[in-house]
Amino acid sequence: MNDPNALARSVGKIISRVIKDGDRALSAYSLRFDGVKVRPSDFFAGRARMAEGLRRCPKDVLWALKAAKARIERFHREEAKRLIKSWSVSIDGIRAGQTARPVSRAAVYAPGGRTCYPSSVLMTAIPAKIAGVDEIILATPMKNLKDEVLAAAYLAGVDRILCLGGPWAIAALAYGTQTVPKVDKIAGPGNEYVTEAKRQVYGQVGIDGLAGPSEIAVWADARTDPEMAAMNLAAQAEHDPGSKGYLLTSDRRSAEEIRRRIPSKFLKQMEIRVLGTDASIAKRINEIAPEHLYLALSKPARVLKLIRNAGAIFLGETTSVPLGDYTAGPSHVLPTGTSARFGSGLSVKDFMKWNSVIERTRGKGKDAVRSAKIIAGTENLRYHIRALEACG
Repeated sequence: MNDPNALARSVGKIISRVIKDGDRALSAYSLRFDGVKVRPSDFFAGRARMAEGLRRCPKDVLWALKAAKARIERFHREEAKRLIKSWSVSIDGIRAGQTARPVSRAAVYAPGGRTCYPSSVLMTAIPAKIAGVDEIILATPMKNLKDEVLAAAYLAGVDRILCLGGPWAIAALAYGTQTVPKVDKIAGPGNEYVTEAKRQVYGQVGIDGLAGPSEIAVWADARTDPEMAAMNLAAQAEHDPGSKGYLLTSDRRSAEEIRRRIPSKFLKQMEIRVLGTDASIAKRINEIAPEHLYLALSKPARVLKLIRNAGAIFLGETTSVPLGDYTAGPSHVLPTGTSARFGSGLSVKDFMKWNSVIERTRGKGKDAVRSAKIIAGTENLRYHIRALEACG
C-alpha cells in the first residue's frame, strides 16, 4: 500500500475491531485475509505440537537449526554476562542505584509472506529466553506452521505459538482478548501492515522497533573480489522488491566489475557511487545508516573507526552477510530505514528493564532534602515540600 495514511487508517480499523470484538474479530480477519477458519480453541499450539515438528524435521535442517541455536545462544549468554544487573552508589546518606528485571511476558513475531523464517524464531526467542522472560509467545500465521518453524520454536524455548499473523495478531497481543493474553513487549519483523500495527500499539505495549525492507551497503576498493561483493548485494536484494543495496567505492573499475555481476533483476534496487576519499565514503554510509554494512576491504579495521551508523558491520570480504542472517550469533533483527542512527540490533537488553532504587538513611542527606525543597518551591509544588518535611 503506497499511501501511508490509507495504511494507517486500514490498520487502525483492524486494531479498533480487535479491541471491541476480541476473539470474534481474530477469527473473522484470519478467514478474510488468510483464508483460514480458526476457532479460539485453535488459536494456540503448545510445546507438544512443536515437538511433533521437531521429530518430522529433515535431519540436515534440524542439524543446521541446532548449530545456529548454539551459536546464537552462546553469543547472547556472553552478552548477558556483560550487562550490569544491579549496582548502587551512596552519596551523603542516600543510596541510589539500578536493578535489572526481565519483562514478564513477551511476544516474538515471525513473518510468513514470501516464505517461512525459522531463523527469525531463533533470532528473537533466544534473546528473550536468556533475558529470563517468564513466558514467550511466538506469533506467526497458520500457514507458517511448517516443521522447520515448529522445530525452531521448540529449540528456542517458545512456550506457545499464537497461530495468527497480521495486525490483528499484534492488536490481540497488545490489548488482550478472551483467549489471547496481553504481553509486555512485542519484537520481530513483519510486513508493512504488521509494522504499522506495532507503531500504533506502542505505549500500550513495548516494541523493539519498526522494521522496513532489508538494506546493505558495500564498501569496496580496487582489491575487492567483484563476485563476493555482487553476491552479498544480491543476497539482501532478494528479500523483497523494496530492499535496497548501496555500492560505494573510490575505484571506478571495481564499481563496474561488481555491477556487471549483480543479477540484472536487482539492478533497479542498487545505488552505485564512486567517491574520491575514505572520508566521503564514510560520510555517505553514516547518512544511509544501513542495516548491514559489508566492508569488502583488505584492511577493514582501518576504516571501522569512521563508521558511526550501521546495524551490523561485517569485516572483510570473506565475512558474508548471510552469516549474520543465520549463524554468526547476533540477532538478525536490525534497525532499518536510517534508524541505526539511534537504534541497535535486537538483544537480551530489549527484554529487560532497569528499575531505579533509592534509599535514604533517616537523618542523612540533609543537603539533598534542602535543595529538593527549594527546587519544589520554584516549581510551585507545595505538596512536594510537605512530603519532604513529613519524612524528616
